[in-house]
Amino acid sequence: MRKRLQALGLLLCAVLLTNGCASSASRTAGGPLQVASPGRGGDERVAIVPPGFTSPFHIALKDGAIEAASQIGWKVDAVAAESEGDFAGQVAVVEQELQKGIAAIAINPIDSKAIVTAVREANKAHIPVFMHNLITPVDEGQVVEYIGYDQWNGAAKLAHYTCDLLGGKGNVYILMGIPGFHTDRRTQGYEWGLQQTCPGVKVIGEQTAEWDRTEAIEVATIALQQHPEINVFYGNSDEMAIGACIAAAKVGRKVNQNVWCLGIDGNAVTLDLIEKGEMTATLGVYPDRMGATIIWQMQKYLNGETVPFILETSSIVVDQKNVADYKAGTTWVEPIPGVPELDNGRPTGQ
Repeated sequence: MRKRLQALGLLLCAVLLTNGCASSASRTAGGPLQVASPGRGGDERVAIVPPGFTSPFHIALKDGAIEAASQIGWKVDAVAAESEGDFAGQVAVVEQELQKGIAAIAINPIDSKAIVTAVREANKAHIPVFMHNLITPVDEGQVVEYIGYDQWNGAAKLAHYTCDLLGGKGNVYILMGIPGFHTDRRTQGYEWGLQQTCPGVKVIGEQTAEWDRTEAIEVATIALQQHPEINVFYGNSDEMAIGACIAAAKVGRKVNQNVWCLGIDGNAVTLDLIEKGEMTATLGVYPDRMGATIIWQMQKYLNGETVPFILETSSIVVDQKNVADYKAGTTWVEPIPGVPELDNGRPTGQ
């Protein structure tokens, strides 16, 4: 297994300063970022802290935030610890950003308990905290708004897709992320969806691949040796699903013929593979639009507007039938106020 770097090693991925108009930004489905109503702009500096930049998802989210910020003249620091498994490193990154006089910060926490320290520090400094790519509240500290999709419900959508794919009978192997609430909701929601929709489809194994493509290739290769009866690989992320497809092809399996690979994210590289028939499907969660939404919501809050505690963004299963529409943005649905997604082993809202 690949060894994770433990050193902090901060990575400053993007800082953007533009002198655009001081207006709030909104994106039309399938279109470019559009200037909307007047708002706070000029020289605000905000920070976005993902778990890391290994996954194309976090890069796309960063790019979406930068594009939105360019419309209002904001500076965006997109920073992360060197490793997605470095809980202390993410806390240190946040605390460092708090020293820079930022107007607001958005965090996608690696670990909901570890990040509490950083949230408290931001609260003491009176810097508004947003959380993105989740709607699962942290245990302590004040967070202005959670922006993300319902992970349980999204995983259940993929389970329903699996049932249709296999005709209600078959075997699935799950590639999980690093232990935590993201992995819990994406794994449990999928398993629940199978139980509700097609109990004839069985999960015959599951193991962490740590959100990583290379790790997933290794795990999936061993899984296929031990369980040649595997029909579907479900990855908690696109990168792990891609790794499974690569592993399957190396042992002579044919993607979309005798093995199918499903993931979560809707990354550009995944969409290209789906078009080529080299991956089956993904739960598209619009990372670039989620990034833009972070900026819009920050601007609303800094302008004195009320924002919902939970802002749920959309998700949709994407395969060859609708990948072109997803790329064009015509499947995007505007975010709506939602309910917290608790890490309790039950569907969201229960």
